[in-house]
Amino acid sequence: MGFNTALSGIKASADYLSVTGNNIANADTTGFKKSRIEFDDLYNTSVLGAGSGNSIGSGVSVSKVSQEFSAGNISYTDNNLDLAVDGSGFFVLDSGIAQSYTRAGNFKLDENGFLVTNNGSNVLGFNAVDGVVGGNLEDLKVPTDRIPPEPTTAMELKVNLNSENDDVPAFIRADFDPLNPDTYNFTQTQGVVDGNGQSHIVTYYYSKSELPNTYKVHATVDGNLTDETGASFLGETFATFNSAEGGTDYNGDGVAEEPFALLYLGATEPGEAEIAAATKTPLAVAGTLGGVAIASALAPEEVREPTAVAREVFDPLSPETYNYGNTRTVFDSLGEPHTMGYYFIKQGENNTYELRITLDGKESYVDPFTGEDTRFLEKNTTVSFDPAGNLLGAYRGLPPFGVPQPITLEIMGLDPTNRIQITPLDLKGSTQFALNNTDSFEQNGFSAGELQGVSFDTDGFLMANYTNQQTATLGQIALATFDSADGLMPSGHTSWLASKGSGPADIGRPNTGTFGKIQGGALEESNVDLTSELVALIEAQRNYQANSKTLETENTVTQTIINLR
Repeated sequence: MGFNTALSGIKASADYLSVTGNNIANADTTGFKKSRIEFDDLYNTSVLGAGSGNSIGSGVSVSKVSQEFSAGNISYTDNNLDLAVDGSGFFVLDSGIAQSYTRAGNFKLDENGFLVTNNGSNVLGFNAVDGVVGGNLEDLKVPTDRIPPEPTTAMELKVNLNSENDDVPAFIRADFDPLNPDTYNFTQTQGVVDGNGQSHIVTYYYSKSELPNTYKVHATVDGNLTDETGASFLGETFATFNSAEGGTDYNGDGVAEEPFALLYLGATEPGEAEIAAATKTPLAVAGTLGGVAIASALAPEEVREPTAVAREVFDPLSPETYNYGNTRTVFDSLGEPHTMGYYFIKQGENNTYELRITLDGKESYVDPFTGEDTRFLEKNTTVSFDPAGNLLGAYRGLPPFGVPQPITLEIMGLDPTNRIQITPLDLKGSTQFALNNTDSFEQNGFSAGELQGVSFDTDGFLMANYTNQQTATLGQIALATFDSADGLMPSGHTSWLASKGSGPADIGRPNTGTFGKIQGGALEESNVDLTSELVALIEAQRNYQANSKTLETENTVTQTIINLR
């Protein structure tokens, strides 16, 4: 029996060496799990039951070679298709006959766009249709088709307009002083003769008021603001002029008013009714100097126009003609990019801005149905804020030229291939704070795009990146867990098969429940500890030598017995 005991020990040590050698050989194998040999002692038993208390053992046997499924270190690579499971779970593979399971995520794309392992097994997951991930477990595929263009059909603009922005010319807050040029914008003079035949100079001063294109008018006679009685030569008077663009018929006579034309001249601030009525009261100067009455009148047609100080015609290439502007890219239905510009022009002092829209540098287009020149954004569209700087809304109509009416901000003809399309522009969240003019812009259009690359996120979603800066969800990789991973059967290529001992696979999605997260561009290294394995080699060698010595001793004893004859 001593020979059998020694031989069992030698065989067990040889198996120990084999297991250790296999671990060392796979120290650099991605996703490899080291094996551990487990031994049982052997005792003879009789038919009638267990041996006596003085039974001598019969050696050793290998009871099991188990695998340790502890996680290996994660190393990062430059390949987006390299995957590692950070936590519990195995990748699910279609090996042809049955599903297999692996921790080795060094995947590739085959000629048909399927995600496969190095030995050709398909990686299983949940493919997406139109960005929606399905629930059927199937071969995970990366579609290589280009994505078609999408026109811009909605836009969001969140802008902050500096509360310190000024109208042009700026409202003059200081009290009028003829000796202080900062209290008026421009002047004009008129000669007048009093009752004694003496000549006097009447000077009219125009100071910008709070209303757009409106000025408060003052007058002096020979430099005097008041006459001998202390009364002003000219009572409170306002003059409102047309903008530099003109082109609008305010009084309904069928003729558009000329640029900078006088629209109103009167004793009160004008409203829409006064502008429409073309109220124009001559500037009447009256008073006494040296006991002599002085009277003068300046006809409306003689009033000087503010051409030297008023804002020039809007020009997107001239920043002096607006307070803030920016350009962004939008797309038509063919995927062609176009440059849309948006420009804000402060109008008066009531926290109101005129909004102008351009496309490819132009403010209008020819309507293909009417042949008329049509603005992308209707004229006199304004944006207003409350005193706290919060957006009130968009309006059509600019006081005093019109009554503001709330509107939904819509851009016409933005798509040259489909001029009837109306594109909403949402200004929600816009403000007027004492900060620099800034904005953020979003739109939903894009050009056609070719597949540029794919990657996986921590939830295992397969994301595609296209040349048009768009991304799309193509699918989601599947993971599997088991009641007892120790019961899995190795099947080669660093994969395992389910068995009765492991229980059936529980298949689910990464980063949910007990399933681990996915690390894209990374691989799980072998969990072999070379230092421990080298120590195990020494132990196996020592055991082998010791069992060989037992065999040698048994042989010597046996030979001695034989020699007794």
